[in-house]
Amino acid sequence: MNIKKLLKDPTIGFINIGRNNRSLTKQIIMGIIDKENALEHPNGKIQLLNGTVLDCYPLEQPEDKTDNTMKLDTTGTYLVVGGKKPAEAPQSDEEKEEKEKLFLSNAFRFLRYRDRIMSDSRMFLCPVPIQSNIAYTGTSGFRRPTLGIYLELWLNCERASLYEENGTKQLVYHIAGSPLSGSNHCAFVDANGKTELQSIASFISLWPTFIDINCRYNKAKDKYQAYTLKQVVEILDKENLYLDDNMEMEILFLKSALCRQQKDRADEKKRLESTINKLKNRLFYDHRDELEAIIATYNEKIAQKEKREKEIDDECKELRSKLKSGEIDNKQYQKQLTSLKKEKKDNEDMPRNYQIEALNTLFPRLWCIDFDDVKKFYEDPRSDGPLLQRQP
Repeated sequence: MNIKKLLKDPTIGFINIGRNNRSLTKQIIMGIIDKENALEHPNGKIQLLNGTVLDCYPLEQPEDKTDNTMKLDTTGTYLVVGGKKPAEAPQSDEEKEEKEKLFLSNAFRFLRYRDRIMSDSRMFLCPVPIQSNIAYTGTSGFRRPTLGIYLELWLNCERASLYEENGTKQLVYHIAGSPLSGSNHCAFVDANGKTELQSIASFISLWPTFIDINCRYNKAKDKYQAYTLKQVVEILDKENLYLDDNMEMEILFLKSALCRQQKDRADEKKRLESTINKLKNRLFYDHRDELEAIIATYNEKIAQKEKREKEIDDECKELRSKLKSGEIDNKQYQKQLTSLKKEKKDNEDMPRNYQIEALNTLFPRLWCIDFDDVKKFYEDPRSDGPLLQRQP
């Protein structure tokens, strides 16, 4: 289930969930359900995002299944996953804090040993005691993340890591925000286990990626054995594998930073283009009478150009006939032909020259305004008229 594609799908419509509109239409709900295409892993195995297939170890007694089906809950307030809110096994605050601390203090170590962890399904499926959530959907799609899921997030989402100018590297571990407004407060951890809340740009690039990866392994979480974080750390301590991949880690964070920068620039370009187009349309609307007159004159000049072009072609044919009949000599022919060719070129440029002169007169020093923009506005039924339908 690709949430980002789902939210942009025109067949579903705009998901409007607000203080005064807390219910989803039947069309939206059915559209969401139709988009759910759960991956079927090979029997007794899981297939990772990079294509690696890992053998799994079935549980003797399967745990309660995690239902991640996207649907509206009975209150009509939230879009939830499953038929009821999640209920975690009782844990003391000390236990929760200890597990979270263990994960955060080893986050960079887990990333460094990613190849080892992603080669053993029990390590990959190791539960992580972090519960993210977003507005309107709560914990839907974020439940029971695993160590491997965090690794795939960090490796495949440029928004899941930060690389500051001073060299500080950070990994996201908790996601919180609004999927509609994009406002967010996500938690990051650095190599020393220090945490920090940050608001990231392009929130839409982060939370759907987490949900897509997390939901990919829901069935596996219910059926297969998994180590605890403590066991994973103990195994890594015992194996004591030597890794000299400081450069690889540097490259990993630099690649994410580069992708992030490129997308930020692309997004900024789109925002600027959108703003410019809005300003243009406002300007065109304020001068719609003048623009209507300009376009009418332009169309007249197009007709004049086509008519004169046909006349010039006929005159050229007649000129060649006179040359063949001896009515004129070659010198006279070349002189008159040159004059006709020049007139034909001027005639071709006449409508375009009029465009430039008319727009420069109406909008002096506004180089960004193009005649094609004017025609689009003139023909657009949303231009409050539309202008084409205005009565003379």
